[in-house]
Amino acid sequence: MQDSNQSTNSTTTPPDKKMEASEDTSIANKDILEVTEMEQSPEHSASASASDGEGETAVESIEIEQPPEPEPPLPLEFAKYWKDVEDNPEEFTNWIYLLQYVEQENHIFAARRSFDLFFLRYPYCYGYWKKYADMEKKHNNVMEADEVYRKGIQAIPLSVDLWIHYLNFLKETLDPADPETSNTLRGTFEHAALTAGMDYRSDKLWEMYITWETEQRKLSEVTSVYSRLLGIPTQLYADHFQRFREHIQGNLPRDFLTPEKFVELRKELASVNEHGVSNADIPSGLEEITDPAKLTTEVENMRHRIIEVHQEIFNLNEHEISKRWSFEDGIRRPYFHVKPLEKAQLKNWKEYLDFEIENGTHERVVILFERCVIACAFYEEFWIKYAKYMESQNPEGVRHVYIRACTIHLVKKPMVNLLWAAFEEQQGNLEESRSILKTFEENVEGLAMVRLRRVSLERRHGNVKEAENLLQEAMKNAKSSSESSFYAIKLARHLFKVQKNVTKAREVLSEAIQKDKENTKLYLNLLEMEYNGDLKQNEGNIIASFDKAIKSSMSVGMRITFSQRKVEFLEDFGSDVNKLLDTYDEHQKLLKEQELYKRKAENGLEQSDLKRAHIDETAVTAATPITVGSTDATQTAYNYSNWYQYQNYQNAWNYGQYYHPPPT
Repeated sequence: MQDSNQSTNSTTTPPDKKMEASEDTSIANKDILEVTEMEQSPEHSASASASDGEGETAVESIEIEQPPEPEPPLPLEFAKYWKDVEDNPEEFTNWIYLLQYVEQENHIFAARRSFDLFFLRYPYCYGYWKKYADMEKKHNNVMEADEVYRKGIQAIPLSVDLWIHYLNFLKETLDPADPETSNTLRGTFEHAALTAGMDYRSDKLWEMYITWETEQRKLSEVTSVYSRLLGIPTQLYADHFQRFREHIQGNLPRDFLTPEKFVELRKELASVNEHGVSNADIPSGLEEITDPAKLTTEVENMRHRIIEVHQEIFNLNEHEISKRWSFEDGIRRPYFHVKPLEKAQLKNWKEYLDFEIENGTHERVVILFERCVIACAFYEEFWIKYAKYMESQNPEGVRHVYIRACTIHLVKKPMVNLLWAAFEEQQGNLEESRSILKTFEENVEGLAMVRLRRVSLERRHGNVKEAENLLQEAMKNAKSSSESSFYAIKLARHLFKVQKNVTKAREVLSEAIQKDKENTKLYLNLLEMEYNGDLKQNEGNIIASFDKAIKSSMSVGMRITFSQRKVEFLEDFGSDVNKLLDTYDEHQKLLKEQELYKRKAENGLEQSDLKRAHIDETAVTAATPITVGSTDATQTAYNYSNWYQYQNYQNAWNYGQYYHPPPT
């Protein structure tokens, strides 16, 4: 469900057509990475100071602490709506119903409880920050409303609309008679401009800033704001330049320039001496020119020079905007929404980011990434791209990106969480890396890739016993025999390859086979492990492993495959020809057994067993390879329908069967 207060985008026109002013340019739900902690603007004039003056000691008073007032009973149906969001917190509609209900009931305690929890999951919903602040204000909780706005701005610093609402709130609630009110508002405007003013759709914020400075009759401040704005690529850049010209033409330079700028410009024009005026006739300071003609000439020259300088800035800015226009025009949904984005918009964001990374400044790249992750908050590819970009800039920036992605928007997305853990491991923060993986595994149970990443983390840092314990725990908690077998294979390989404990590894696989007698991969891994030993000394164990598979309850086709491999082993490496001949005879019996099944199948019997045999024979081609002498050499197997025909066995164990589908 879209944010109910979200305004729509204005229609855009290419730069060469000089966009018309639009009344509908608001943009909601924005954020920025490299914004410092919210500057504490001066408190409302109603706030009491700690002391009457500097150097004076405040009189201490003894106050009896009053117990907090008990909260009134919650609305009748609150428990019902609350239970819905508790039971299914990922269903956005449940949250909307809850917030609509508490707003309708006008119950401030229920509202606080609901909004606070809601924003832990959906901080980019700009309209609900305003709803929350409005409720506090409605109950005359001005300071609480102010705090809500501050939290909202910290959550989405790029939200132009939220800044505008906050500024209007300050104008309504601050005492106009207090001399500090003007400083507070100017400081907030400046903070808003520094934070959200680089956004392409920030025009309304700049216009509000300029209008307020004009109302304060601070024309030099108006000029200063325009000077900054004309160099920023925004949607209504042409309109701003036109109004700037009107501002310069409609006021005197002495009024719209600071004294320092005025003197500097006067000296510059005097040195040019375009009209033959001697330097002695031009005041060097702030003195008035008494000659009306000379005064008129100076005023016009100053206006012309100022517009000329800013025309160059405007032209450069227009050129930059023209390069980005098509990308901006392709952004149809710049605000946060729980519904998926169209493929065309995702493609546009990706191409725009690539362009900005290649051609833009670091500041503009960060701004664009922050705009992107608001609209694409649920797409981990953009968060990952953002973090990868920041790796070349600032490790703290990388961490900040991952924290927001993994603790708010992508709590159940595996790839971004695994990359965050890997990043912290790279930085040497092993405890943090462990905590990230463990927390994610608790949030999304049953993901084999996460458990294996935890195992590999411990192994890389020499904690082989902890790695073993993690695999044993996974085996114990497995929800199926095949899942348990998967971890048994991993544990056996860890014991054999890392801890060099072949006896224990053999025990793990043998016990797993007892519980999962038809799991082909267990037998293949047992054989691989035995093959990696000395073939002459380990011949008995290898033959015993083959016999386990051949005498198992697997399908006849699968048992024939293992029988073929046993014959091959004895042919190539066996020490007793009698064992070879006996094995060959046993193999012929299995082939006759298979032929019997085929005849029955032709008569309509035993079809299910033959079908299973075919499936199992296909599966073995995707099983773990047997290696001889080296873990890198894959041993091929004989197909005894033509005695020495080879068949390859590839390793393609599929982790996916243990993955839960990612949340949508």
